[in-house]
Formats: sequence, structure tokens, C-alpha cells
Amino acid sequence: MNIRFHRNGVILFFTLCSFSALAQPATRQIFNNITLRIDTALYSWENNRLEVRGEPHLWFAYQEENPMVELRFYPRQSAVRGLSVLPGNGFQILDSLLNVNDEYYRLKLRLQELTQTDFLSVTLQVNLSYSKTPYLYELHLFPITHTMAYLPEEPHELFIGEEKSVRLETNNPENIILPNVWTTGLPVNYAFRREEQGIFVQLMPNRLGTQEVHIPLRLHKPFLDEEGQPVYQLPPVEKSFTVKPAKLSFLSINQREVSFEQGNSREALEIELAYDSKMKMQKTYRLEGQEEPGGPLIAEIFTRNVLGNGRVLCWLRLYDYHRRNQGYLYIKDGDKAVYITNLDIIPETKVNKVSLRREGQDWQAGNDVFPGERIDIRIEGQSLHKADIRFDGLAEVRKDSLIQNDREVAFSGTIPLGIAQKNITIYNGSEPSGQVLRVREYERPRPFDYISLLYGGDSVALSGANQLIFVEETLPDITLHFDYNLIDQGRLYGRQELEIDIEVREKSNALVDQREIRNLIICPGEASPRHSIYPEEGCRLTDIKLNEYLRKKTFELETWTTIRLSIRQKPEKYGKNALSKTVEFVLHKKTTFDIDVSFPAGLVVKRFNESGFGNLGGISMAMMAQFSFYKDRQIARAKPYKFGAGFLAFNAFNFSESNNDRDVGIVVLASLYPIPSKDRSRLSFPLYAGGGYFLSKSKWFLLFGPGIRVSF
Repeated sequence: MNIRFHRNGVILFFTLCSFSALAQPATRQIFNNITLRIDTALYSWENNRLEVRGEPHLWFAYQEENPMVELRFYPRQSAVRGLSVLPGNGFQILDSLLNVNDEYYRLKLRLQELTQTDFLSVTLQVNLSYSKTPYLYELHLFPITHTMAYLPEEPHELFIGEEKSVRLETNNPENIILPNVWTTGLPVNYAFRREEQGIFVQLMPNRLGTQEVHIPLRLHKPFLDEEGQPVYQLPPVEKSFTVKPAKLSFLSINQREVSFEQGNSREALEIELAYDSKMKMQKTYRLEGQEEPGGPLIAEIFTRNVLGNGRVLCWLRLYDYHRRNQGYLYIKDGDKAVYITNLDIIPETKVNKVSLRREGQDWQAGNDVFPGERIDIRIEGQSLHKADIRFDGLAEVRKDSLIQNDREVAFSGTIPLGIAQKNITIYNGSEPSGQVLRVREYERPRPFDYISLLYGGDSVALSGANQLIFVEETLPDITLHFDYNLIDQGRLYGRQELEIDIEVREKSNALVDQREIRNLIICPGEASPRHSIYPEEGCRLTDIKLNEYLRKKTFELETWTTIRLSIRQKPEKYGKNALSKTVEFVLHKKTTFDIDVSFPAGLVVKRFNESGFGNLGGISMAMMAQFSFYKDRQIARAKPYKFGAGFLAFNAFNFSESNNDRDVGIVVLASLYPIPSKDRSRLSFPLYAGGGYFLSKSKWFLLFGPGIRVSF
């Protein structure tokens, strides 16, 4: 029993594997090979395949951020009947997929921002010869790049208490991930700052003598090691420095940076300064940026008293800005330098400008956002590196580590779909920064699928309605019905502003009535996530019935009257994206009944029970009650035949004494009009065929012949 179960399990396993292979064909089952050409290098699926996160990738090396590449797909002719490429992120299609002599398919792409693009792939729709359903094949691309980084030969010396800024030499600064904090507890602590000129390393020595600096760096895009595996860590940047004591005694301050507005001349800032036995209490010392006399005054320190922790409590008054990388601050007694110190005196943190970037767009100045969208937010100002930026109401907020310095910072976030507030306040800590994101409602034109036309017991969606709608018999009314819940279904569109023109024209195209409906606002219904937030003022909550606007109601209109409805989205609001639709209702009938007088001439009459073909008559007169028939889906266009019954005065205008054929008969006639005539024409030339009964001679007869018809 166990053996049988094991055997069945093996069979089931291989069956499932076979089914999976058919459902998801491997690359080798679809393509013989795939190649990628970039610059002068050529990469192929056979030679440059790499397993990443459990999936095969085609790796390639790049130098430019936005290179052009050429992909060639060599299909198995027995498996592939056709290919098409689908749009995707991270690339722009330069040349559509081209079948080259049934040998391969060629595709040219412009890759975009490779260093910052993750999960790059090209998706193809493959029509397989053995499957009716197209198969989506995803070619995963894995870009790599060679990144170098080192510190220059100079400088070799550092001084205790002096912060030194050294540029990091690298061929690809955007590919290096920088930590945002200072290291601690090292002989030489370091931090990074990114500027337009490149990456700078801030060095702060703590121990005398020869000190080695080891700086590990992480990468956005890796390189391949000797075994062909991706490596995201650069070898440590190493450099040896000789750390010397300061020329003057260095007194540390318990704050690395202060805001200029915090310690201005009127409001002193309380600080703690390292104690020195030669320092006098209750004395004011000058802080200048140069050791020589005559330097500009940057700040003043007033010593108050010595604390129990061995430091001096002081008041600091600020008069100018200073950066640590600009050199020491000299503590002077008069014009004589007695100590050195250092700190950053920076402007107060301010947010001056907000810019937004949406998917597929560039940065644009402005602060208008819309519910449900995900946006990138760039904040520009001063001293932003120490700002604690927060957003009141923004969801899924993430900080961009690449755009982060004292002049600008960047974030990304999502505007909640049901956000009720009109402004998202930007805070610095707990204080408003003075800038907000304004939450605006969408004002996009929605297709007319939410509008229905109700007429005579029928209904049709406006978006799919024919331009001509024929209505038989009486038309009680025409109603415009709005499905408010459909407006924001699938995507937010917001309130819809419409205009409606109504024209009523009779059969002769004369204008009977004309009406205009302006400033018509249709608001989304309760199914919309924004329903409770949309303003209700001005919203139309009921259907529109045309009889409420027409002087002559629809049920009073005559046959072949045309009611024209022109519905459009307000051009002033939606511009070139505004949609319009015109529908005409035509009151029609299939047949008509009238009294017709005609003058048949040359009728051939065959009387029953008489030999011969029949007699050729002269001019007769016929008075007929007859039915006419109209063409389908054409306005008042009659078919070229009629049927009727009436009286025929045969040879009525032959007054000779030998006229024995004159008689009056009851006839049933069919008339054919081979020559089309205009609608207003009084004269036509039909052909007649029919039969009847002569009253005088009491005989049945058949007749055929032309005539002249005069209508009144």
C-alpha cells in the first residue's frame, strides 16, 4: 500500500511539473537567444545570465545614466507566432518592435535614471503557436556599474578640534549611499555631505599621532566579483593622517551648531564651555574667524561660573554666520587670541519653497495635491539638514536619502483617498513652517457613461447612443437620468459641469423651439470616497425632463419632428479635454394614409371572359385611398411604391360618340414611382398595376399602365 501511494505521488508530482512547464514556458522554450547591445558592448542571455532573488536576469554594464540600448529576441520559429512590447517604467521606447526577416525581433530603448531605478524589466506579449491565450514574458534586466572612490593625497595633517572637509574622489557619486550621521568613538570621526560639486567627507580628529581612517561605502548598483556575484559594498576608503595638537588650547562647546536667531545680541544663548584655569569669570570674550587682530566680530562669550561637571556656564551672543569647515573660531581677550573653539552658526531653519513631482513628470513649483495620488515633495529653504519636517495628514511618508542637505530635502507620500482637510500643514518639529499642501478636488471630464436617456419606455446610455434615434408613435417625454455613483467609480473625476442645448425642428426643418441649460453641476454619489467632502451647493439631485423646458411638449409634436440634444462638458473648465455628444430623436411612422387623385393614360385593360390581350385606354381618372411606406432609419423618405383602393373612371376624357369603353370601376391598385421626385413636388409619373370591377358592364378586369399623379 505504501509503495502504491509512493508511485502515485511521483506520477502526480511529474504531472504537475509538466503542467507548470506548459503554463509558464521557460525562456529556452520561447527564444533561442536574447542579446542586449549598449555602446560597443554586447551581452547575451546565454553568456550573461545571473540568478537574482530566485529569478534569472540579463546583466549588463553601463556608464551613462540614460543610455540607449538595442534588444534582439531570437524566437523559436515553431513556438512563436508574434511579439509585441508593453509599456513599462524605467525606459522609453525609441523604436517599435520590428521583425527582421523572420530571424529576430529588434527593439530600441532609452533607459532612464538607471542608478535610481530598481526592478528594471521589459514585458513582451508572446503569441504562442500551441496556445490561444497570449503569454506575458518578462525579461529581467540587471544593470551593474564600476564605481571607484578614494581620498586625495593632500592633506596629510589634521589638528585637534579642527574639522577638515575633504572631497571624495569618485567616478559615480550618485551610486554611493551616504549615512546621515557622524561616527562616534573613532580616532578620527567622519560624516558626509552631498553638494552639487560632489561628495565631501568631514573629518574631526580626536587622538594625536598617526591615525588610519577606514570608510566603508555602500552602493545602489553593484559590480560583479571574480565569481560573477553582485557586490553592493565598495572596498573601504583608507587614508593615513598625522593628527597634531592645536596651536592654541581648544575649548569644546556642548553644541555643534546653533541658529543665528537663537543667540542674537538681544537674546543670549546659554552654552557650556570646556574649563581652563586661565579663563576669567564674569568676563566677555570675542569670537573671531582669524588669529590676527582686526578680524570681524562673529560672536561673544560671557563667562558666568564654573559648573560641578568641570565646564563653564556661559552666555553666547551671535553677530554673524560661521561654518566649521571654514576654520577655527578664535576666543580673544581684546585683540589677543587665547583659545580656539569651533561650531556652526547657521541661519534659522526656514521653508521657502515647495515643489512637486508626479509619476512621469519633472519637478514643478506648486503645492496643489489631489486625493489618492502619490507624489514626491521637494522642500527648499535654509538650514534644512537639522529640520524635523512633518506633514499633518500625509500617509506613507518616506524621506529621500539622495536629496538631503541644508538647502533642500525631499520626501514622498500618499494623499489619503478620504482626506477631509483642505490643507496639509508642513511642520518643522511642532512649529508650522509657513508652507502647506493644498488638497484640491479632481476636475477631470468623465465620459458620458453615467448619463442615460429615457424615452418612450426605452433607455440608452448617452456614451453609446446613436446620433439618430427613431421613436414611433407618441413620445411622452425625454429624461436625462444621472447615475451619480458611477462618476468616481474606478478613478476620481470630481464634480461634472455640463451644458445642454435643446432644439426642436419640424419636418421642413423650421425651428419650433430652442432652450439652453447652463451651469449644470452633477456631483458624485454616496459610493464615492469623496462624497462627504464634495460641496453640495449647486449640485443637481434630480433627473432632467425635457417637457419642463419646452413650450410645446414632446407628446404634442407632429410626425417627423426632430428633437436635438447637444450635451457637452463646460469648455471653459475642461479646455481641449471637454467631451460633447449630440443625439437626435425623430418622431416617425412606418406608413401613412392619404387620398390620391391621378390621371392614368395608356392603361392596358384585360376584361375577363373576353378574348385578346386587352384594350389600350385613353386618359382616365382615378381617386384612390392609399397607403405609403417609409424607409427605415431615414427621415420622411417614402418607399417608391403605394397600395390603395378606390374608383377608376376609365376613358373618362374620351368624349367621342364611338367610345364604348367608358366606364366606372371599383379598383385595387399598386403604384410604382420609378422616377424619384422631390418632397414638395406636386407632379409625379407612377406605373399602375391592379384589378377591379366595372359597374356599368358588370365585368371583372385587370389593368397595367402609366399615369400622371397630381397631389394637393
